Amino acid sequence: MKEYLEQVIHQNIDEYPYQNKDKLPLACRNAFELNVIGVGQQEFLLAAPIEDMNLTELRKMRLRLEKHTGLMCAYYLKKVNWYAAPRMIEEGIPFVWENQQVYLPFMGLLLQEKGKRTLKKCAQISFLTQKLLLKALYENWQDVSAVKAAEMLDVSRMSITRCYDEIEALGMPFIKTQGRSRRFHAMDDKKRMWEIMRPMLRNPVIRDFRLERKPDIDMIFSGISALAEYSMLGEDECIHYAVSKNQVRSSGLKDMKEVPISEEPGCIVHELGYILPFGNNTAVDPLSAELMLTDEELSDPRVEISLKEMLEEAVW
Repeated sequence: MKEYLEQVIHQNIDEYPYQNKDKLPLACRNAFELNVIGVGQQEFLLAAPIEDMNLTELRKMRLRLEKHTGLMCAYYLKKVNWYAAPRMIEEGIPFVWENQQVYLPFMGLLLQEKGKRTLKKCAQISFLTQKLLLKALYENWQDVSAVKAAEMLDVSRMSITRCYDEIEALGMPFIKTQGRSRRFHAMDDKKRMWEIMRPMLRNPVIRDFRLERKPDIDMIFSGISALAEYSMLGEDECIHYAVSKNQVRSSGLKDMKEVPISEEPGCIVHELGYILPFGNNTAVDPLSAELMLTDEELSDPRVEISLKEMLEEAVW
């Protein structure tokens, strides 16, 4: 830490552990390695998170650290994504990104190394990356390389490399670098992992087919019907099914007559961007089923209770 800072700012610095750590709130004490940095006549607190933190957590913790220590606070980060670094600069949050960038506005410093690998911006998560994340959560992937992930999902290694790029670009803390290899590490706390993933994910439904009757093809339950399959929720008269893109092409679904939006269909068939086998494979996986639920469905107390029941029994 000291050597890197001296190298980039071309000044000798003093570094010593923060002495009053026991007087800080417990969350601050346990979350960081805290050192005081002296440069010339100026001192500031350098906080190195012990575990990965997202931008929201960094914002809150910086304010708490400055309030309780009376020192300006900068973060020492070993890993930052494309989204967080420019946002931190925009918001005036000082940081030292190891071997990449230094932003210490109270010293007038903004330095950045050139020539490093950068990640492309990810405006919307791909369905394959979403499928990978859900599979990793269900199966508690640990130390899974791109090669291994490609085997587990039956896709090319290049496809998984793009998935890992997306996950890093979106700021999710599941990819760890070991030498030149990147490995996926799921969190033991599945609820926490889901909370981190959930804002980045999207409804897997590509389109609906509102049909008069159930087509004569193999289908699994989808959406609200999948929730009913996993819980005690009563089934609606209009059953929801799921099919893949390949099934849409091979079954002729696009040529079937659909019911007008003003009328009640016999069933609704969802074309999905991915289907992740789960359990006895009678329904889409539970977390994808949650992503499909509409605001109207979620406002129903029975659905809320059944959703909690499904997640507790089938996922957590």
